[in-house]
This record gives sequence, structure tokens and C-alpha cells, in this order.
Amino acid sequence: MDAPQGGSDGDKTNPSSSPVSVVSNFWKEFDLEKEKSVLDEQGLRIAENQENSQKNRRKLAESTRDFKKAAPEEKLSLFNSLLKGYQEEVDNLTKRAKFGENAFLNIYQKLYEAPDPYPALASISEQDLKISELESENRKMKVELEEFRTESMHLKNQQATIRRLEERNRQLEQQMEEKVKEIVEMKQRSLAEENQKTLEVLKDREQSLQDQLRQAKESVSNMQKLHELAQSQLFELRAQSEEDRAAKQSEVNLLMDEVERAQTRLFSLEREKGLLRSQLQSANEESENKRSDVDSNAILENSLSSKEKIISELNMELHNIETTLSNERVQHVNEIKKLNSLLNEKDVALEEMKKELKARPTEKLVDDLRKKVKILQAVGYNSIEAEDWEAATSGEEMSKMESLLLDKNKKMEHELTQLKVKLSEKTSLLETAEGKIVELAEKVNEQQKLIQKLEDDILKGYSSKEKKGTLFDDWDLSESGGNELSEVRKEFSVICPMYSLTAALPFETVGPHMENTDQKQVSADQDQSSMLKVICNQRDRFRARLRETEEEIRQLKEKIGELTTELEKTKADNVKLYGKIRYVQDYNQEKVISRGSKKYAEDLESGFTSDVESKYKKIYEDDINPFAAFSKKERDQRYKELGFRDRITLSSGRFLLGNKYGFVSSSIAYTVYSILYLAGSLVPFLAFFFLSVCTFVKVAITLVDLGCLAFKPDGNWIWGLDHLRQDDCVRYARTFAFFYTIGLHILVFTCLYRMSALSYLSHGSEETAVVEKNLNLPRGY
Repeated sequence: MDAPQGGSDGDKTNPSSSPVSVVSNFWKEFDLEKEKSVLDEQGLRIAENQENSQKNRRKLAESTRDFKKAAPEEKLSLFNSLLKGYQEEVDNLTKRAKFGENAFLNIYQKLYEAPDPYPALASISEQDLKISELESENRKMKVELEEFRTESMHLKNQQATIRRLEERNRQLEQQMEEKVKEIVEMKQRSLAEENQKTLEVLKDREQSLQDQLRQAKESVSNMQKLHELAQSQLFELRAQSEEDRAAKQSEVNLLMDEVERAQTRLFSLEREKGLLRSQLQSANEESENKRSDVDSNAILENSLSSKEKIISELNMELHNIETTLSNERVQHVNEIKKLNSLLNEKDVALEEMKKELKARPTEKLVDDLRKKVKILQAVGYNSIEAEDWEAATSGEEMSKMESLLLDKNKKMEHELTQLKVKLSEKTSLLETAEGKIVELAEKVNEQQKLIQKLEDDILKGYSSKEKKGTLFDDWDLSESGGNELSEVRKEFSVICPMYSLTAALPFETVGPHMENTDQKQVSADQDQSSMLKVICNQRDRFRARLRETEEEIRQLKEKIGELTTELEKTKADNVKLYGKIRYVQDYNQEKVISRGSKKYAEDLESGFTSDVESKYKKIYEDDINPFAAFSKKERDQRYKELGFRDRITLSSGRFLLGNKYGFVSSSIAYTVYSILYLAGSLVPFLAFFFLSVCTFVKVAITLVDLGCLAFKPDGNWIWGLDHLRQDDCVRYARTFAFFYTIGLHILVFTCLYRMSALSYLSHGSEETAVVEKNLNLPRGY
């Protein structure tokens, strides 16, 4: 009887996330087909019991009618058989109710421990969603990997690609570490929150169950006292009724004896009366003959009258006794009815108390819940004492605890395997990226070796005196060759910065050497010409490759634009087609399509249930959404209501700083410009200053656009503009920020221009003079 009492709470105490294996194992062990056959047998048995009870009730109704129709003398003999029939019917009904309750409790006891299949199905759907997301992310990573491969194939010989790949590798590593940390933290937080919620729910449940148990114990004690009192009263009433019944029965017996004695006496008196009358008649007949017997006749008449008086008195007494007996019978029947009604009320109250006791949780259930809470604490937080652990693992609870621990371990192992798989994927991607970096580094080393070899050959050319005058006649160099050479050096330093650092040594060491030995200019000119030829060829190759890349980029941009327009047109056509389909569906709901096949009509009526339909359904509903149209109309109206200065401020801020690519490209352009034209320690400072100013301006315009610069945090007005309205303050703040930004740009450009001019005047003329003097290249090259 403990199973049904805890059945209602057992479902609540089950863990909220039932694994699929637990659900499948339970329903596999449950054997639903076998239980159906058992339920069918029990149902047939219940139906047979119902039919038998109906037949018995009809028989009892007939016997009751016969009892009512019977004479009062026969009722005493029929009462015992009727009471026995009612008792048998009550016993049969009790057996029937007990059989039904046992059948219900058996199936309920098997079902109350059943896990909820919904969390398992929900977890499966979540896992499917996560798998689809991981697949999409994997596809994206593959696409990015292919892009990286193509970029590495096209840009093998560029240092910028290496730096970009290194930066991308660092970003991927950081992203991977951040993602792993985020996933681990999310899992830990989710597990901690779930365990905390479960513990809180179980603690609240335990407290409520303890309160209910205490109340149930109090109510049980009260009910037991009331039950004992009712039983004592019932026993007293039964004893009193039995005593009264015995007294009444004895009185009735005495009265019946007296009635019988009175009747016998009456019969004897009547016989005496008859005898006296006969004697009187005989005396009257003899009176004529015997007048002397007058006195005896008078005596006889007096005795006859006295006998008649006694007979009348006895009749009156008999009548009174019968009336009192009938009254006492009626009173006794009423008392019996009252006692029966009181007994029924007590039985009903007792049944209600029993039902309430069954609905209340038992001590065993509370102990089970307490043990489960301790087991969950041990599993979730590893915080349980040894005594509690022994108490929780004792007896039958060991299997429950092991099942909980196994489920928890399986869940953690599953999550751990998923994280390991993700980590292995990220590690493989990292290894491939590192392999690419190593390959690119090897290629860079090879290029550096080639550059070093070229420089060594050039330096050897300076020292060799056997090649004097062999290549001097082949070159027609003028004095303007120094300027062309400086331009080539600048272009080559831009294209290959690593070479510019190493190639600077020969150009700087040529001057003092040629000043001392004017006769060796021919060999130096030849070496410089050969090096210049190599550099020019390399420059031409880079320019051709750059033109090809720009042409490919331009074609790709045109293709992307065409595909974008085509995609927009296709999307618009699909939205229109979806609207037509909706119209056809609404039309077909009223009237079936007469043309075409029946299957096509059914398909149109049923509609489509794919993801494409949901996608275009959302777009279609957004297009016909009156709230979106209203909000757009209001936004356009507010934009039109702005002043000229506000429009300029908002448009310029959105155009310049709203696009992250424009902002980054402008910053990179300014930084490259500074590096090309400036030299010295002031360049990083100016670049950092420029980036800081741009960042500040972006934040300022964003805050001004939101209308936040017109107020303090405490709600007061700033800049002493208490007499102005909020719109005026926001307008003035935007205007001030806009012109302040323009002024900062002008100041930075002026500083850059001035520094570039000074740098050119200080270094450009000296370098040109030295090169022209030392190299003496011919003009017109």
C-alpha cells in the first residue's frame, strides 16, 4: 500500500533529464503486450463481478419486496435470511472493490516509476540541432580552409600573406581557446544551475513533505482518537441497545405470558359463565317449583356479574398491553434506525480518514526522498558525510544510487567525448595551419637565401677586377639614373621589405669607395646595372601579377554584383510566387480545383511544410507587416524633420564610421602613408594619435546619435543649457562633434604634410646628390 501513496510524488522526484537508454530499457522491461493481456483478464473479471452484483441486487430487491409484503408473523422468520443476503452482498461488493483496487494499484505501482520520455526526446532534438550547427560550422571552416589554400597558392612569395596567416592563426587559436573555455564554462554553469535547482526543488519538496507528514501524523492521531471514541460510543450504544432489546424482549415475554394467562382465565371464566347461565336457566325452570331457592339464585347472579366485571377489566388490560407493546416496537425500530444512521456516518468518516491517510506521504517515502537528496548532493557536489553515504547506500537504495551515478557518469562521459572530438578537430585544424606556416616559413627562408646569394654575388662583383669595362658600353645611362634608381629602390622596398634592409648596404658603401678610386667606376657601374636589371625584371613580374590579381578581383566583384542582383530578383520572384500559392490555397479551401488531377489539388490544399516555405513565409509576412511599414514611415518622417546640420552630421557619421571596413581601410591607408613618407620616432606616435582620435570620434558620434551627451547620469542638463530643450541640446552637441572631427582631421593632415616635406627636404636631396655623384648613371633610362 506504500506504492500508491508515493506514486504521485515519485514522478516529480524523477530527474528532469531522463536519458534515452533509461527510457528504452524501462519500456522494454515493462512488456506492454503482456500487461495488456493481464489488463484484459482483469477487465473481464470486473465485468463478471458487475453482472453478478446486478443479479444479486435484483434478488435482494425481490426478497425485500417479499419481506415487505409478508405478514407480521412471517417477518421475524424472513428477517434473518434477508439480513444474511445483505451481508453476503456487502461481502461480495467488498471483494469486488478490493479486486479493482488491487488491479489499479498493481498497474499504478508499475507505472509510477516510469521516466518521462519528453526530456529524452527534447535532448535528442537539441543534439540534432547542435550536430547541424556543427556541420554548418564545419562547412564554413572547410570553405575558409579552401580560401586559405587558394590564397596561399596565389600569394606564396609575399610577406604580407605570411603575416596575415600568422595573425589568422593566432586569432584561430584564441577563438578556439575562447570557445573551449566558453563551452566548458557554459557546461559547468548549466550543470551547477541544474544541480542547484534540483537540490532546491528537492529541499522544498522534502520540507513540504515533512510538513505534510507532521500534519498527517497529527491528523492520524486525531482520527485515531476520534475513531476510538466513535468505536467506544458505538460499542456502548450497541450494548445499551442490546440491553434495551433484552429488557424489552423480557417485558414482551412477560406480557405475552400474562396475556396467555389472562386468556386462559378468560376462557375458564366464560366456561364458568356458561355453566352459571345453564345453572341459572335450570334454576329458573325449577323456581316455579322451588321458590325456596331464591337466595341461592341471587348469590349466583351476583357472582356472575362480578365475573363479567373481571372479564371486562382483563380485556381492557389486554388492550392496554397490546398498545404499549406496539408503541415500544415502533420506538425500538426508530432507535435502531438512528443507530444505523450514526453507524453509517461513522463508517463514512472512517473511510474518508483512510483515504486521506492514503493520500498523505508515508515515512518511508520521506526517507526515500531524503536519501535521494543526499545521493544527488554526493553526485553533484561531492559533499556528503560517511554516515549519510552508508545510510543512502544501504539495502535496496544501493541500486537506485548506482543507477543515478551511472546516468550521471554516462552524461558526463558523453559531454567529455563531444568536447574531445571538438578539441581534436580544432587541434587538427591548428596542426594544418602550423604545417602551412612552416611551409611558408621555409619558402621565406629559401627566398632570403636567394636574396643573400644575390647580394653575395653583387658584393663579389665589386671586388672582382677582371670584369672591368665588359658591360659599360652596353648601358646608356645618364645623370638622371640616380633618381630612377631611388624610385626603383623605393618600389622594391615596398614590394619586398626584407630585401630593402639587406640591399641598403651596397648602396651606402659604394660612395666612399668610389671617391677614392675614380678609375674603378666602370666595374661599379656594370655591377649596379646588372643589379638594376634584376630588380627591374622582378618589379615587372610583380606588376604583371598585380594587374592579373586586380583584374581577377574586378571580375569577381562584377560577378558578385550580378549574382547579388539575380539573387534579389529571384527572392522577390519567390516571394510573389509564395503569395500566389497562398492565394491558391485560400481559394481551394472554398472550392475544389476542377481541372487537373485530384492529387495535385490535395497537394495544394495541404500546402508545403519545408524550410523553404517557412523562409519565404517569414519574408512575405514581414513585407505585409503593417507595424514594420508604420515604423519605417515614422523613421523617415523623423529623418525629414531633422535640420540641415543634423542631416549632414548623421549621414557623414554613418558613412564614415558606420562601416567597419571603411574605417579600417582609411586607418591602414593613413598609417601606410605615414610609414612611406615619414622617418623617425615621431611616426608611431602620430599614427597612434590618429587612431586614438578616430576611435574617440566614433564613440562620440555614436553617443551623440543616441542623445546621451545632453544629460548627466543624475538627470541634470550639462553645459549650462538648462533653459534649452532636449532637441536643441542634442542638435548643438551633434554639430559641435562634427566640426570638432573635421578640425582634428585637418590638424593631422597638416602635421603629416609638414613632416613629409621636411623629411623630403632633409634626406631626399642628399641621397640624390650622392647617388648621382657616385654612380654617374646616364640620363634617359
